[in-house]
Amino acid sequence: MNEGVLIKRDVESRTSWVQHVSLTDFRNYRELALDLDPGFNIVQGANGQGKTNLLEALYLISTSRLLRGHKDAEAITHGCSGARVSVEISPSETKLGVKLERGVRKRATLNDLALPRASDLLGRLPCVCISTLDMEIVRGDPSERRMFLDLELSALRRAYLQHLAVYKRALEQRNSLLKEAQERHVGSHEWEVWEEQLAASGAQIRSHRREYVETIRPDVVEFHGRMGAGETIHVDYRQRDEAANEAGLREQLARCRASDTSRGSTTVGPHRDDLGILIQAAEARLFGSQGQQRTAVVAIKMATLLAMSRQCDESPLLLLDDIFSDLDPERRKSLVQIVLEAGGQSLLTCTDTHALDPELISRATMYEAAGGQVRPL
Repeated sequence: MNEGVLIKRDVESRTSWVQHVSLTDFRNYRELALDLDPGFNIVQGANGQGKTNLLEALYLISTSRLLRGHKDAEAITHGCSGARVSVEISPSETKLGVKLERGVRKRATLNDLALPRASDLLGRLPCVCISTLDMEIVRGDPSERRMFLDLELSALRRAYLQHLAVYKRALEQRNSLLKEAQERHVGSHEWEVWEEQLAASGAQIRSHRREYVETIRPDVVEFHGRMGAGETIHVDYRQRDEAANEAGLREQLARCRASDTSRGSTTVGPHRDDLGILIQAAEARLFGSQGQQRTAVVAIKMATLLAMSRQCDESPLLLLDDIFSDLDPERRKSLVQIVLEAGGQSLLTCTDTHALDPELISRATMYEAAGGQVRPL
């Protein structure tokens, strides 16, 4: 498979799914062993019972990241030294695991064998999650939208993840040089070694991001058209500087050394770019209502699921964290149809099933989360 190209194919039914999930000392779960249905799963329960924690565990296995919080230790049950999350995938009988420990970097396993890095889990359990936290994709700072693009592309393309790692290290080193340059003379050779890496990897990052946004744009429009009550949506990649390619980025970095030194930070490169989201030709971040922003988020996320399906030749795991409650009945009904058409394995959390479409309930396996356990109904 070419890592640099999104391959478009007709989406087929998912051929693998999470059959079993085990949690130990993860959030409010001291011990959990749960079998899941290969189709639609609904986990209901009152707030604070661990519904989102279950989804977060699956998200961690898929992305090596937590849904909430920035420190892995935050997911370890209070008073415990570590946490474990593992899943068994059918029909391949593949086992994926993550171990979290206080003061130690998380470790990942494949079939009980240690992986070199936790990020090596990326792509082994394709997954798209839609939660209230995703509202920041629309209404948050540009850094939220860049993170969204970085996460999606890192899961799809190993080459992108490598370019991103090189770029972040080079950016950190150049920013350190900028602070040093405020106190001493820095030779041109010291700048060039890091600016070469920034230019090379930065140009690749921009190319991948731009291509990805162009790829998902038609699907964003289509999904939004089914949910947006006749409103229009447009997404585009916004480059903050004028560098057209690697050479241009290298030239701009050199040209901005003096001004960047005064600021103490690098002002040129993809780490300052943005994803533009317009609803009815207006900035969704500034002028969109909560309902419009929610609809835009769902349309964008479902488009990423379709892009991932084409890349993986199967429908990714879809995690839906209590997203129906903020939608009006018509948008909710449209989303139900979209989710059912997507196929594959899905997990939906909710506090009250009365807000769900009867057709959805009739096709789902039901569970209840309570007291640190999840039980089939």
